[in-house]
Amino acid sequence: MSGGTGSPSPLVVPNSGSWIGNDGSWSTFLLQVGTPPQPFQVLPSLSGQAIYVPIDQDCAPMRMNITNCGFKRGVEIFDSQPSLGFQKNKSSTWEEVGTFGMGLGSNLGLRGSAYYGFEKVTVSSSLGEDVTHWEETVVSAYSTPDFWIGQLGLSSGLVFMNEKNQARSFLNVLKDKGRIPSLSFGYQAGSPDRFTRVAGSLLLGGYDRSRQSNITLLAPLTPDVIVGVQSISMTSGNGAKINLLSKGIKAIIDTNTPDIWLPSSVCDQFASALGLTYFPEADRYIVNETTRTTIRSSSPTFSFVIGTSTSGGSTVSIEIPYGAFDLQATYPIFSTPTYYFPLRRAANESQFTLGRAFLQEVYLSVDWERNIFNISQAVFSSPPLALDIVTIEPIDKDADLIPHSKSSDGTLSIGAIVGISVGALCLILLAAFGGWKYFRRQERRKVSRLQSENTGVSSTDGKEVSSPGSSFPPRLNAKIRTDLELEGQSASEMRVPYELYGGTDQKQARHFSELAEADSVAPAHELPITVHELPASNNYTRKPI
Repeated sequence: MSGGTGSPSPLVVPNSGSWIGNDGSWSTFLLQVGTPPQPFQVLPSLSGQAIYVPIDQDCAPMRMNITNCGFKRGVEIFDSQPSLGFQKNKSSTWEEVGTFGMGLGSNLGLRGSAYYGFEKVTVSSSLGEDVTHWEETVVSAYSTPDFWIGQLGLSSGLVFMNEKNQARSFLNVLKDKGRIPSLSFGYQAGSPDRFTRVAGSLLLGGYDRSRQSNITLLAPLTPDVIVGVQSISMTSGNGAKINLLSKGIKAIIDTNTPDIWLPSSVCDQFASALGLTYFPEADRYIVNETTRTTIRSSSPTFSFVIGTSTSGGSTVSIEIPYGAFDLQATYPIFSTPTYYFPLRRAANESQFTLGRAFLQEVYLSVDWERNIFNISQAVFSSPPLALDIVTIEPIDKDADLIPHSKSSDGTLSIGAIVGISVGALCLILLAAFGGWKYFRRQERRKVSRLQSENTGVSSTDGKEVSSPGSSFPPRLNAKIRTDLELEGQSASEMRVPYELYGGTDQKQARHFSELAEADSVAPAHELPITVHELPASNNYTRKPI
């Protein structure tokens, strides 16, 4: 498990070899939850810190009117029979904390409640190494169709459930246990449209250089994976080019959604250029058979110019063929299989998003310790190239995310020197801001405590505290994130630079993921499901292949 430098080798998460989904066909990865282990197929989550799996209640016959529900959601055979989801009562290692709202994708209107607890999670390396497991992992057993397939959280930080349960992220657990070298990952979503399908790739603690093109964009984390989308254009097979985005925007790269969320005016440009039909009941652009045939015959390619800002500066161009956007949605999005274009009308700037469909043609590597990420065009080949694993060393090793940062004579290039200088300045500013916010928060707490003493109100904002031995945590007045702040965020959500926690202090987390108790949402087994019926027309539907 160790590399030549004495650090652990990156963990190559095994690909399932399967393609599943109700909003497209996605390449999934394998892990197991509980004792005895219950196997699941999952997708990476850039914003999640835990392991998220659907609970068996969510596929109950009276709730989901669908056959093979668990199988279609990536729930594998357990106890020699099909499973509907995570069966927490059949795991001897499940330690439940409480029921909370998930919080993931709330800026996009995604919602769901979940049982949160500590559980044993097992991941085996696709390189044939021994199976390893961790019993201190936060697992979210959820009930919502908004997250059809389980997710493996790739964000680093703290999962704040209540004052007694502030747990480390999955990545932090892996690093603390010496299983990965750093809080980092490399991800390529895979493509069902390339060759005979190219499976996705996920490395924890490093990245696969064979999947990455030579032209990359290095950008800061702020704290999410946010990029400047400077332009979007479409070029048809005959060479005709149409500009679809006239003014740059900032967008978050988010795996919680398959869609690209853009201003309504830009969506109108797409619809006009492609002949898409907007279906308001499902808030999606559907593609009938005639239109789909016409689009595919013209073989359009979409070019996204991505930068560190909305105009100027360093950029990289991501070329995406129409096949990546030729998706099919099924129950419960539509009652019958329906082709759609993954384009959504953003209500405001907080919803500008590049989702999983975009990531099919992208290689993304993220280094949480240095607060930087790389994005480049993905490389596809048949037969596949051999793995070229690059270890991202921990920050105390002073290694760069890009190993080729030196000039030919062995000295640092001007770009590298500028990058280091800018990075150091950013860290100083972040440290100063973090310190100011910390002392300000301490003052607020002091004032609040004095007010509580004078009024007799408890420190939990007047809400009842759980009695000793209670299985549920105190009610929290926790903030649920509803808006992505493109230029920054509140102190409780801010990623503090790694150095402020002493570098290798493994017990400290770099930011909070706050959860609200699910009293304000429907119980775990009662969240409503909306299935959309299309207008009566054979052009809108297509039977599965």
